[in-house]
Amino acid sequence: MKSFCRWETIKNVVPQESILGPLLFVIYANDLPRSINRFASPVTYADDTSVLASANGLKELQTKIDSTLYYISDWFPFNRLTLNMEKTNMVKFCTNHSLNSQQQCPTDNYLNNEVTNMRFLGLDLYNNMNWKNHVAKILPKLSRACYAVRAMYCFSSLNTLKMIYFAYFHSVINYGIIFWGNCSDSNKTFLAQKKIVRIMTGYRPKISCKLLFQSLGLFTITSQHIQ
Repeated sequence: MKSFCRWETIKNVVPQESILGPLLFVIYANDLPRSINRFASPVTYADDTSVLASANGLKELQTKIDSTLYYISDWFPFNRLTLNMEKTNMVKFCTNHSLNSQQQCPTDNYLNNEVTNMRFLGLDLYNNMNWKNHVAKILPKLSRACYAVRAMYCFSSLNTLKMIYFAYFHSVINYGIIFWGNCSDSNKTFLAQKKIVRIMTGYRPKISCKLLFQSLGLFTITSQHIQ
């Protein structure tokens, strides 16, 4: 059983959108992980901080979360930072059987907004690690990429079409594929990939794509994941 907490801080001193701002903020807040790593594993990215706590039972998990949030509640005001509670959520990751049998994990008034899903660095995370909704959100992007290639096909070279493919299609399916590439719904993205390859080469929908991938020097989404 694991719990995943995420919060974002409001920067009051360093101006936002500045070039030096992110670096100064990372230096300013770099001692936060050391104050909580006894109870959980912190993950920081710019001004976004996440904490991963794991336990064998709900009671142990609750103790670790409360201890972590206790140190956080002291660290933030001491460093003149504000915890944005509206953007602070807790997700409890466990099996479907545990989700049905376990209750919510309450905390001592530090964090009460437990949710079933959250968006983390462009990935939609669900408490049962089901990537169905993540795939559903990227499919419209792949469809728009197919439309762009179809619209440019009549007056663009193959190299230009490949540039559009890598910019608007490949970048989407390749991001985070190590996590969601094995889910059952990933087959839908593979069908979209075959569709755009047929559009790029001008072949009919029912034509086999195996040789088309080879001629374009592309890998299928399944091959990318395995490699």
